[in-house]
Amino acid sequence: MSRTDRAGPHHIGVIRKTFALALIVVVAAAGLVASSPHRGAAAGTVDSAALDVLFVGNSLIGTPATTGADTPDLVRLLARASGRTVRATKVIRFGQTLQGTWDAGPARRALTGATRYDVILLQEYSTLVAGDPARATATLRTYAPALTRSLKPGGRVVLFKNWALADPAPFATRARNVAAIDAGYARLAAALPLPTLVAPISDAFETVVARDGIARLLVADGKHPADQAVYLDAATLYGLFFGCSPRDLPDLHVSPAAAARLREAAATALGY
Repeated sequence: MSRTDRAGPHHIGVIRKTFALALIVVVAAAGLVASSPHRGAAAGTVDSAALDVLFVGNSLIGTPATTGADTPDLVRLLARASGRTVRATKVIRFGQTLQGTWDAGPARRALTGATRYDVILLQEYSTLVAGDPARATATLRTYAPALTRSLKPGGRVVLFKNWALADPAPFATRARNVAAIDAGYARLAAALPLPTLVAPISDAFETVVARDGIARLLVADGKHPADQAVYLDAATLYGLFFGCSPRDLPDLHVSPAAAARLREAAATALGY
């Protein structure tokens, strides 16, 4: 099942690495922080070769590559090519925060508990976590009861750690922006009383940015993912969901040389 709502472009006013914080597993109800957080969201599920995944977010995961496939679609295609299955449900509202998507109804309807998921991925508005962490934390607390009733036993919440935009304002430098993103997502994971993983999307981005610059990853607006970024995001999520290295995934719409570099960045971010 798929549900995508377009509520306007993702350009609401932008609020002008340490890898150790990149991927944290929190089981707050048991008071336990796992010591090996890189083994993936599928650990403990009944069938790790087939996952039911709910994607809740905006245009950062909903922007399609030139093939027409967005990030959830590419995760599904990568899984199929690897002999696995991702049954993806999408609640994607362009230009919206997670709170806005909740208030509008689509997220609440997907999280009644009638359908249960192995993975629930939450992707917040691009600058919110770094710029207003208290507001982002309040949103997660709004979602928490619905997440609890909608996860399968052994399931995981995954927080999609957004990349820093081309313009780091209001931060003085990109490095400071990235540090705020790292700290913000670590704080969010610790605040959610459920088994939680942080998908190290930003970390994979920064590996590519340091090597090749940002132009290959973002389109002209400096915010939204270009073809290579959509692939990078999907490869990172695939490795996280299934607890395996993404290095041997197929190239799909990306040239072999570029795809190999992107998979390497994803694998490094995941700790493989």
